[in-house]
Amino acid sequence: MKKLFLFSIVLLLSLSPLIGQEVGEEGSTGNSPESGDVLIEITGTPFTGGSLLNFGSFRGRYFINDKIVPRLGFTMNIDNRQVTPDVVTNLSQYAVMPGVEYHLTNEGSFRSYVALDLTIGQRFASRESLSGSSVDGSTDIPNGNNFAFNTTRRGFFQFGVGVSVGAEYHFGSRFYVGTEIGLGILSTKFKDVRVDGELYQVGTVATTGSLNTINTFKIGFKLL
Repeated sequence: MKKLFLFSIVLLLSLSPLIGQEVGEEGSTGNSPESGDVLIEITGTPFTGGSLLNFGSFRGRYFINDKIVPRLGFTMNIDNRQVTPDVVTNLSQYAVMPGVEYHLTNEGSFRSYVALDLTIGQRFASRESLSGSSVDGSTDIPNGNNFAFNTTRRGFFQFGVGVSVGAEYHFGSRFYVGTEIGLGILSTKFKDVRVDGELYQVGTVATTGSLNTINTFKIGFKLL
């Protein structure tokens, strides 16, 4: 995902001649989206993890009018590993985030807004072995009564809601950058762990509230 995020940045930067042309033609005003416009953006969080920009989500936005903007975010991660010649672990995760923005300020190229989003996500985890036990619901194989409840390698289903505030600046009719931050509540139901089809450990439910920073930085462009 990090490579895809960096590729997307390079792709957008490659459009800079067109962006510069539009800015020159239109000046610093009149760049704000209009009713019926469809925008696509990529979000991320600076200075986290092992890279300058940690990927957040892809997101589409539709301007119904100057105030109301429905949006849909999507994120996905796949981590499948062949641990040994006869053991494979599978860990795949996705989330969809439908929401809506209400725009407060529209001053030329600058816009600010508040947003409400839902989060619906799921993670699938399993361990497949040709010579030993196979596990469903986790990538870790249980070891007697000492099997830890490792949430980082555990399957789950989650649902949440969040509110956020954001601002963006439109350099031309087709390109913009912005920032967004918010608060969210997320309920996660971890999946049962089964070993060779037999129930080994029952999943639990965890509810958390936290600062949502996956959309701290965003870049986007007008699609239609």
